[in-house]
Amino acid sequence: MDYQVVGSNIDTLLLYAKGELPSDLDHELDRLKAASQEADADLATSWTFAGETFFIRAHGSGRQWRWILHCPSLHLDVGRGRFNGLIAKARLSSACLWERSADVALALLYAFLVGFLGQAFALQVAEVHLCADLAGWELALEDARAFLTRGHNRRAHLVHPSASDQNEDSDSLYEAAELEVNLHGRRCTGFEFSKGGVHSCTIYDKTKEITLSRKDWMRTVWVTNGWDGTSQVTRVEFRYKRECLHEMGVEEAYALLDQIASMWAYSTRCWLRHTVPQPDRNRGRWPLSPAWAAVQHADLYGEAVPAVRTRKRAGDLKLLCQMLAGCSTTAAALLVEQLPQTDDGSNFLRWFYEWMLADMEEKGLTFETLREDKRLRLGVVAGPDDTAA
Repeated sequence: MDYQVVGSNIDTLLLYAKGELPSDLDHELDRLKAASQEADADLATSWTFAGETFFIRAHGSGRQWRWILHCPSLHLDVGRGRFNGLIAKARLSSACLWERSADVALALLYAFLVGFLGQAFALQVAEVHLCADLAGWELALEDARAFLTRGHNRRAHLVHPSASDQNEDSDSLYEAAELEVNLHGRRCTGFEFSKGGVHSCTIYDKTKEITLSRKDWMRTVWVTNGWDGTSQVTRVEFRYKRECLHEMGVEEAYALLDQIASMWAYSTRCWLRHTVPQPDRNRGRWPLSPAWAAVQHADLYGEAVPAVRTRKRAGDLKLLCQMLAGCSTTAAALLVEQLPQTDDGSNFLRWFYEWMLADMEEKGLTFETLREDKRLRLGVVAGPDDTAA
């Protein structure tokens, strides 16, 4: 069977900013937070990232992060630096990383923080998730025996029972993997290694997962990289937390970009392998599976996919319209005494328009104001010539 990598990238990137929080920024954030609490809603600010308006929440997160700012592409926790000098934690969204590529997204973040913090700071990598999406690999329970790992502190839901299998030659580099198995009915949908550890791996059916997470825009990425549109896509994702990154010598944000290849090589060649099981009791000599060979050769510095954001919005709009259509027919059924029996939907839509305007007027709101507010929250910016057809 032919296996093809149809997507590979940094899927999650968390960064710490170290330095001192300017006093004027401290006061401004406190003012905005108080206004947000008074309004009992997230409040738009004057700050933007990648053309998207930041909103501030009425609450912080624990003792360390006093303020929370967010927009579709970036989540930013801000504190006063009383814990190890950390004044901010930034999390770039998956869509931003896939659409713009990691280096461009990082450059945008750095430029924003320079203007936001207004003085010297250092960016440290807090957590990274690297992934490769492989078309043609359909997971099965039989794959469990084929995984060999050097992972420690694994919590296992499936443990190989044969004691004789554990009596390997002393020079064997690998051991049978203890792992968690995810099932949907009787179908295997994924495996997890060292779950919760500082270095972990999850392998799962991504085609199934995106139907739940509504990340339909991933299909655009896959098609761009040669996906046939029908074969199952399995994601192999390695996660690196701060302790692991420190051990690997990964500290500064921009240096990370030069270390991705070596991180992926260590994870797929040394830490975890998928093999073709053999009678040889020394698992270290089992040959590599064709699927894993393709995973090892994934290019973690792939091209950006500009259509990601457009596809994401199209998917969200389709879901909203489907919900509106369902609610409309239900509401029309309840209006049996107010709508003609031959109504094709046009009478209901006129009724709903009048009801919506009356409801908004009673609440002191307007459609235009609510629409513009949600455009800001969603990061949708209309061009200067955009008009209704």
